[in-house]
Amino acid sequence: MDFTLTPEQVELQKRAHDFAAQEIRPVAAALDKEPDPMKRFPWDVLEKGSKLGLRTLALPEELGGGGCDILTLCLVGEELAWGDLGTAVTFDQTWKISHLFEKLTNQAQKERYLKAFLEDHHFHLAVGMTEETGGTDNIIPYDSPDAGVRTTAVRDGDHWIANGKKRYISNGGIAKLCIVAMRTDTTKGVSEGMTYFIITPDMEGFRYGKIHDKMGQRLSLNAELIFENCRVPEENRVSEVNRATEARRMFVPGSNIEAAATVLGTARAAYEDALAHARSRIQGGKPIIEHQAVGFMLADCFAEYEASRRLLHYAAWTAGQKDLYDPKMGFMTKCFVSESSYRIATHALEVWGGTGYMTDAPMEKYLRDVTSFLHSDGTNQAMRIRSMKFL
Repeated sequence: MDFTLTPEQVELQKRAHDFAAQEIRPVAAALDKEPDPMKRFPWDVLEKGSKLGLRTLALPEELGGGGCDILTLCLVGEELAWGDLGTAVTFDQTWKISHLFEKLTNQAQKERYLKAFLEDHHFHLAVGMTEETGGTDNIIPYDSPDAGVRTTAVRDGDHWIANGKKRYISNGGIAKLCIVAMRTDTTKGVSEGMTYFIITPDMEGFRYGKIHDKMGQRLSLNAELIFENCRVPEENRVSEVNRATEARRMFVPGSNIEAAATVLGTARAAYEDALAHARSRIQGGKPIIEHQAVGFMLADCFAEYEASRRLLHYAAWTAGQKDLYDPKMGFMTKCFVSESSYRIATHALEVWGGTGYMTDAPMEKYLRDVTSFLHSDGTNQAMRIRSMKFL
């Protein structure tokens, strides 16, 4: 295997890093402290990134996008998250749903939505699955008629009538197109009774509800999606009726791997800040990095980062190789990298000592941010259960 990056990948990686250094980092810490979720959402930063082509990287070139594969998206996502995890997640969520949009929508649907998506720098995407009574049940899945997605869509002529509520939806509140899972057969479990539909904010009977106030990843938005007798045209159905679970398999491997790349970027930032602090902080007459107690922690951080990055790149590479693709790689990469990133951020805070525990130090934000990926995109326990099916 040759993991040498192509010139195009190197250029994109540098572009993303420079953007993170020049546009994201200067504003991220202050925005993180803003109490109003809508005020801290970094529209100006995201618009600048979109004008650089970052928002549409995941779409194939023939559809007007950047045509990036999973590995390239991981390279870019890591750099953006080095700047701020929430900002990276907003872009990455749009990338992940771009895969779904590309593979599931028919030609008429592409003609209706693609032009606006390409031209509108504020056009982000979301997918609606999680509900108050159904999160992990949808992922494993626990295939019972009374478990999982309970938001219903009932056929009414050339429309479907949708009722229910989603929660914790990434890019909720700002997405201009959502692909939403609805239960279309309540006598079956989610594997045989769920269908995907395109939902847009202008539909009568649909609205965004509460914006969730999160501990970390605060520059991204998560919100409720509320359906009250929402009339969804049949032409907005994007999966076969009752076959959304099958359709979802088209993007789940890349989804988990891309998510892992973003949290790894934040862990790298924490490690780099801890390393710089350890070289400049003097105790016992020498920089604290020269004390084994501190140096060993930094060495462990380096090893965990490098191991995570190599697993991540291998998983991303195999995701695009039909002969090498292993379904469990995406699930386990997300587990391994998110847990390694949490350990890296924890050690990094320890290197800073008491100063790292203060809110004016960068460490507490890193730790809050990486913690989100112990459960984001499905809990790590659910990821392990899914992986066991392929052992």
